[in-house]
Amino acid sequence: MRQAFHPGLFLGAVILLCTAWLAARPPEPVVESLARNSPRPRMVDPASIELDTAILERYAGKYEGRGGFTIELTLRNGKLLAQSVGTMPSILFELRATSETEFFVWGQNGVPSGVDIEFDVARDGAVRGFAANTELGLIEVKRVR
Repeated sequence: MRQAFHPGLFLGAVILLCTAWLAARPPEPVVESLARNSPRPRMVDPASIELDTAILERYAGKYEGRGGFTIELTLRNGKLLAQSVGTMPSILFELRATSETEFFVWGQNGVPSGVDIEFDVARDGAVRGFAANTELGLIEVKRVR
């Protein structure tokens, strides 16, 4: 003859075991959440450095990537500005330096855009292109002029 447990007895034992396990666990730390009406925290501004105009001038030029993507870098008032040719002709983005070859894109709304750029500079100082680390992945462009 096969022994069987009554389903109510089995369920009661499972509930008792779970209750004992939950009581024995250490309490989890309480995390304070932001109220729904509070503003979102502002992104931390990356530290930027000032570069000599001669260094910035070597980055100015036209760059092309896959699919006909073209970007123009210009130097105005000591700032390196980027403009995507043909897609957003009226929007200029400022590139702020974090080193001599690394920059981040400063957004139009006064906050960093989250796009980091690293220029490919040859030993002789010639700029060959740059790689932009974006939300959509790495975008590489080559200098055409």
